[in-house]
Amino acid sequence: MKLATKIIIALIVGAITGLLLNIFAPNVFKVLDPYLFTPLGQIFLNLIKMLVVPIVFFSITLGVAGLGDPKKLGRIGVKTITYFLLTTTFAIIIGISLALLIKPGAFG
Repeated sequence: MKLATKIIIALIVGAITGLLLNIFAPNVFKVLDPYLFTPLGQIFLNLIKMLVVPIVFFSITLGVAGLGDPKKLGRIGVKTITYFLLTTTFAIIIGISLALLIKPGAFG
């Protein structure tokens, strides 16, 4: 089975589980949240933080290094790293701004 199919199946199963818990046992969430949902969510977010930036950085670095000609590498390498740093900076600014504005995870 392809990875994309597994991801879509897991997404559908998660949505159905959430809906069933909300419809048939709304009080169970309060019991399961501190022991199951919150720890799993934190682990997932920490794994994403730990993997995404190094993967993007190394894929760009290896792509630039694979050009071969050192003269081309200088101009294109500097442009690529500059572009990567600028887009990452803008993404961080947008992410932090939206987090401060929306306050995800805040109840009430």
